[in-house]
Amino acid sequence: MIQMIRYLVKKRICLFCIVLLAMFLILLRRFFSLQILNGAYYRQAFQSQVEREEIYHGSRGNIYDRNGNQLAYNDLAYSVTIEDSGAYENRRTRNETLNRTIRQSILLIEGNGDSVLQRLPIAVSGSQEYEFTVEGNRLLRFLADVYGHARVEDLAYNGRLGYEEGEATAEQVIAYLCSDPMYGISDELSGEDLLKLVSIRYDMADNQYQRYRKTNLAENVSLKTMTAVLENQAELPGVDISEQTIRRYTDSLYFAHILGYTGPVSEEELASFQSRGILYDRNDIVGKAGMEQAMEEELHGRNGGQRFYVDNVGRVTEVLETEAASTGRNVYLTIDRDLQKAVYCLLEQKLAGILLANIVPSQEDSSNLNIPVQDVYYALISNHVIDIERLGRDDAGMEERNLFRMFEEHKSEYLDRLGGGMELPYGSLEEDMQEGMDYILELLARMEIYKRDEADRAGETYRQWQEQEISLKEFLQNGIAQGFINAHGFPEEGSYSMLEENLRQLEAMILTGLQEDEDFDRLLYRLLIHRGVITGEQICRILLEQGAVADTGNDHENLGNGTDNAYRFIREKIQNLEITPAQLALDPSTASSVVVDPNTGEVLASVTYPGYDNNRLANTMDGDYYNQLLNDASLPLYNNATQQRTAPGSTFKPITVAAGLTEQIITPDRLIEDQGIFELVTPSPRCWIYPSGATHGAINVVEAIRDSCNYFFYTLGYELSLDNGIYQESKGTEVIARYGEMFGLNENSGIEISESAPQIADEFPVTASIGQSNHNYTTTQLARYAAALANKGTLYQLTLIQRIQEGAEGAIRPAAPKENRTLDEIVPSAWDTIAEGMELVAGNNRILRELPMAVAGKTGTAQQNRTRPNHALFIGYAPYEQPEIAVATRIAYGYSSSNAVEVTSDIFKYYFGLEDEEQLLTGRAEVPENSGNSFTD
Repeated sequence: MIQMIRYLVKKRICLFCIVLLAMFLILLRRFFSLQILNGAYYRQAFQSQVEREEIYHGSRGNIYDRNGNQLAYNDLAYSVTIEDSGAYENRRTRNETLNRTIRQSILLIEGNGDSVLQRLPIAVSGSQEYEFTVEGNRLLRFLADVYGHARVEDLAYNGRLGYEEGEATAEQVIAYLCSDPMYGISDELSGEDLLKLVSIRYDMADNQYQRYRKTNLAENVSLKTMTAVLENQAELPGVDISEQTIRRYTDSLYFAHILGYTGPVSEEELASFQSRGILYDRNDIVGKAGMEQAMEEELHGRNGGQRFYVDNVGRVTEVLETEAASTGRNVYLTIDRDLQKAVYCLLEQKLAGILLANIVPSQEDSSNLNIPVQDVYYALISNHVIDIERLGRDDAGMEERNLFRMFEEHKSEYLDRLGGGMELPYGSLEEDMQEGMDYILELLARMEIYKRDEADRAGETYRQWQEQEISLKEFLQNGIAQGFINAHGFPEEGSYSMLEENLRQLEAMILTGLQEDEDFDRLLYRLLIHRGVITGEQICRILLEQGAVADTGNDHENLGNGTDNAYRFIREKIQNLEITPAQLALDPSTASSVVVDPNTGEVLASVTYPGYDNNRLANTMDGDYYNQLLNDASLPLYNNATQQRTAPGSTFKPITVAAGLTEQIITPDRLIEDQGIFELVTPSPRCWIYPSGATHGAINVVEAIRDSCNYFFYTLGYELSLDNGIYQESKGTEVIARYGEMFGLNENSGIEISESAPQIADEFPVTASIGQSNHNYTTTQLARYAAALANKGTLYQLTLIQRIQEGAEGAIRPAAPKENRTLDEIVPSAWDTIAEGMELVAGNNRILRELPMAVAGKTGTAQQNRTRPNHALFIGYAPYEQPEIAVATRIAYGYSSSNAVEVTSDIFKYYFGLEDEEQLLTGRAEVPENSGNSFTD
């Protein structure tokens, strides 16, 4: 027996069986422990080991004016969110489930009147094709993200897809994202419906490694949407309602350019924040413009959150960590809310008054750059006050239908004439036909068929066209042969018949394109209005029918009584500001004024006209409104106070005085004889007064400032350019630039929001000395310079920030001090000389002379385009002895500097309480005393 056992042990197979049996017994014991003894414990532990994270977004800090008036704040709102919380068998099942849930959610949200977020930089064009909404580096960064590359440089030819990733079209990107390896979206959807679904899936893909992070589907939804989502949650796995805050702005029209607006953080912004170690979530809202952007790190609330375990039905079983969100800091601006609003209204009233002073009833009476009323009628169409798309709708009113029928008849006739006119020499055509031919070439250039830059400007065809010797047809025919008309897609060239066929196809394409071209329709409306085919009465009736202006009760009846009633009607609506300068976008329609404290550099008002409603751009942007602003000819998104640059005109002359006195070119007592024409340089500029047959005679520097004598300042510019008695233009521009730099005109003003860079003249020192040449400055930069004149030698950096507060009742700290400098290089006598001259300017001006306090100022007129009115400028300060405010006002294309003087005078009256507010802020146009397009400085 013992021997048998020894024998078995020696056998390897027996040994293996014993080991196997032992392992089985151990496994059986462990299984018994897991399933029987500790089954309940481990089952619970397993169900609790799914860790999730939820982010609590911190509220944004508020923005206040200097007196504590609220300008920007937060409202509680609700958003619809989705999270990928399911367990799926495979990718296909996951895609089908998510796509179905998202599609149902979109239908539910839109069915209740709300809209879903669409952050993908792709849109659907009017021709129902996909197109990118970004370009350049932003587009390349997006493409790199789509194709899974960390760097833009990694974009390459994709053999599987068959194209270069960096050159992918929007159509190709959509097709790729819809493919099975990606989102697996079926072919049932197209256009906007498909784009919405792809956009949401793309947003969710950013959380693919944190599947329980929520993605916003819609923001600021209605109670109806909230209720519908909550009632249908069983059919919408992962969809929920979350609280959020949305940004609101009070008095948005007046403050939009200062405050800016907020919006969802972009991929570029998110990467920038994260690279600086600032923690942001892709659902965060950030400042996109203005102070919201400039003070982002102060205003942005710190996000909090919670990490926890959930069981298999989503119940929280254990909280691991909680961090409360915190509110951002409150920012107090230097701006005075009431002053800001008042200055805006004063500018609008004056602009309307200038328009009224220059609108004339006849096209023949358009001398001195007057505005024929026909231009006003057309402006209502061209700037979208009248919606021409409504005219042909089924629900159009009677006046709309009548105008549409008339327009379509004339359009058909005009297109027929264009077709025949294409075969006639350009010079033989009537003016309206010539405008049509010009428009056709513009259309072909936009379509990239006419390659304007490749046309041989030295060639015979181009010369003949410029000299109006050949027809448009011949120009196009020769262009196809010479290659500057792109015949791609037409039959290949090689024979005369093919060339003719290409031309016929091109002509047909042109006429078909014009049928659907809205800009062409606007051209035709202008032609019909100026020919009197469409009357002013028709335009006014359309205004009433579309509700663009209010009907006082008798307007329709009065419009039919007499031929001039449309003219009187339109003037009355402008007078009452029912039709605003911004809506007309005629000259002038824009203006700016900046008021600063010359003793601190604090900006009390920075006003741009026109403004816009930044509430409609904040949070989730109103795309239709944004496009409306982009297409508005008055450019409401453009900050005229900080971005619009023009020559300063004669407002620059005090700097020339400072240079002349400091360089000892002149003394306060030196007399210079105004001879009208300054003949020491060629071409020889004239003093502004010379065309009237007069001169200023022999005057000193103070009188030269008072009279704004150009000849005196030409002499200074010339003598500053002398090098050992020889005129050296480069020396003169160097000296003028050096003194311009002393007054900060070579740098931004210090204001915290976006500002255009200034340009000091670098040519023609003689004209540069009077603020012409190629000087270019913003109103903020002129205001900073005016403040240095007011305080006699301290150049402050402008600021919009007064103080910052930690939370609602937290500690307050002043804004960080800025570097300022004193202009010690300028001789002390220059300050008194300049001040005396500027006081005489005010004393010599009837409007400023009537103020019950002494003020100082300098007017300026700048001509930019001979076919448009002059720019009107004024800088000044008050009171003269101890200045409290310095002001710079610019009315672009404002005809005369006296118009800027009148506005600034009203600003002085308002600020110092010299006149009742009701008398100043009338809500009606203020017609100026001098309406002509004139130089008086």
